[in-house]
Amino acid sequence: MIFFAHYLNDCLEIYFTFNHHTMTLRNFLILNAILFVPFGLIMLILPGDLFPLFGIDLDADGILMARVFGSALLNLGLICYLVRAEPTDSSAMKAVLIGNFLFHAFDALSTFVASYTGVMNSLGWMFTSLHFVLAVGFLYFLRFQLFPKQVLG
Repeated sequence: MIFFAHYLNDCLEIYFTFNHHTMTLRNFLILNAILFVPFGLIMLILPGDLFPLFGIDLDADGILMARVFGSALLNLGLICYLVRAEPTDSSAMKAVLIGNFLFHAFDALSTFVASYTGVMNSLGWMFTSLHFVLAVGFLYFLRFQLFPKQVLG
């Protein structure tokens, strides 16, 4: 219960931070958690109701794979939320940034192909855009890991 109270507090903090046009790594990780924890839970609990909204019909095997993917999304969101207080130059933070960048980049490509070929309906473009923007965001914060401040000037 305490976890969800902190989660709600951080959700509100993100809302007010957007009003001041500031995005820190901590807030970006919380934003990622806000997006993927609920979506992962929905995929775990109701995959048969969720995917038809995007024009995807699932058989029993597809429902199983959707639940497995929902578990992965839930865990990615939780990892982002739990690592938010780590020092920005730690190896754990670097691993989270690289992993999330690759996930969102590959998912942007996959949803692009699915939307372009008609496997997903027009709502698929929303996921393509979302994953592309998040991949760029993780790359933006990863550059501080790869190129220390003295190199960037």
